[in-house]
Amino acid sequence: MLISWIYSSSSAALLAALAFPPQQSQTQVLDASTGAPIPYASIGVQFKPVGTVADATGRFAPQALAAAQPADTVLVTCVGYAPQKLLASQLADLPAVRLTPQPHALSGVTVRASAWKRQRVGHEGSFSFTHYNFHLNGDAEPARKLGREVGTVLALRPQSELEDVHFYVGNNSFRGVRLRLNVRALDADDNPAASLLTQDIHYQLPDGAKGWQHLDLRPYRVQTGQNDRVAVTLEWIDGAPDPARDWQVLLMPAPLNPLHRMVYRDKSADQWHSLRASLSLYVTAVSPRD
Repeated sequence: MLISWIYSSSSAALLAALAFPPQQSQTQVLDASTGAPIPYASIGVQFKPVGTVADATGRFAPQALAAAQPADTVLVTCVGYAPQKLLASQLADLPAVRLTPQPHALSGVTVRASAWKRQRVGHEGSFSFTHYNFHLNGDAEPARKLGREVGTVLALRPQSELEDVHFYVGNNSFRGVRLRLNVRALDADDNPAASLLTQDIHYQLPDGAKGWQHLDLRPYRVQTGQNDRVAVTLEWIDGAPDPARDWQVLLMPAPLNPLHRMVYRDKSADQWHSLRASLSLYVTAVSPRD
């Protein structure tokens, strides 16, 4: 049906307002020492599946945390910085959040090369009837996945160093997917906790990529310290769906296994959940011999 109407200056103003709706207010995460933006910082409501991830310029929309209560605690975090806590009620009108650099000293342990043992630790299989999917039924918007994290708990000798990580992608319909690798100590409740990394480590997943993915960790000196178990996780920090696909997936095989433990959470400050399953992820670890 064709509708005719009179074009006027008021009509033009109305059209402009409809075509370019008011932009959401944004907050930027900055380095407290240099004032530089902190890309891909994580923002989450403590113990709740509410949060987001800043973009490459450190900006995020506080509206992404609209489900938070005013008295909820918001955690702003990034590897290499001390976490910043603030109330959700403070965030709406805050132009910037400044994080203080927190250098993480290496252990300094020196062992002769002949005293090291190299081994693969984790699940090297890729066949499974069950999978972890980064995309959930309730994800109406791509941003809904920002901060989602999954990983596995690995047993290692103390003072190990991780040389690389491999993880398997069974299917992928997203574009521009960026994942953050993390290696975490376990707390008293056996949940992933403090990061053991000294640098923020990202992996850019090629569009349409499937199969085993490899990330070289040697430039980052990833050391486990005195921990004999760590959680190695992947956090979704960017990515967009393929508009040509009706259903979106990014699958990782995770066969059920009573001897292995997969951990996951929906946002960066959410509670951790676990499942007895073998996520298709393994590392090459170099450890001191007995």
